[in-house]
Amino acid sequence: MYACNTSMTADSGFFNSDGDFLIVPQTGELFITTEMGKLSVKQKEICVIPRGIRFRVDVSEEGVNHRGYMCEVFGGHFSLPELGVIGTNGLANPRDFEIPVAAFENVDKEGEYHIYQKYSGSFFKATQKNSIFNTIAWHGNYYPFKYDLNKFNTMGTISYDHPDPSIFTVLTCPTNEPG
Repeated sequence: MYACNTSMTADSGFFNSDGDFLIVPQTGELFITTEMGKLSVKQKEICVIPRGIRFRVDVSEEGVNHRGYMCEVFGGHFSLPELGVIGTNGLANPRDFEIPVAAFENVDKEGEYHIYQKYSGSFFKATQKNSIFNTIAWHGNYYPFKYDLNKFNTMGTISYDHPDPSIFTVLTCPTNEPG
């Protein structure tokens, strides 16, 4: 769980070398600036920040309590579950996930930019002279993303018997061992 009422400082950023973060706001809106652009994450939305992606979090209102949940996975990355017999129109559709649009942060200031890193369960700090959020453009398939849970389509009958819990799965992190 997380609770905060203040944004990260404008001259700082964070990244996790240990695993991917899944962020689920319960109250308050988060504005997440990443190396690849910005994401606004509200209640009933989820956000995934993959391992190694630098980011900064700003809250929608300073001094107001923001709460939510964070999950960290270490052995793999979050992905969509296999749909199997459900077909192509169930659960979370890839077209509904949102990714950031490149945003350039041109900061002319004296001093240093602080980068905090989580590595092997410990925290480290480094400094540099320019912002880490200065990407003009990017492409690829490794990026942060968000998903609006209102677009989720639960599949299966829930009026009779007990359904498989996978009908409620938005994202999964499969292991190397089947089963």
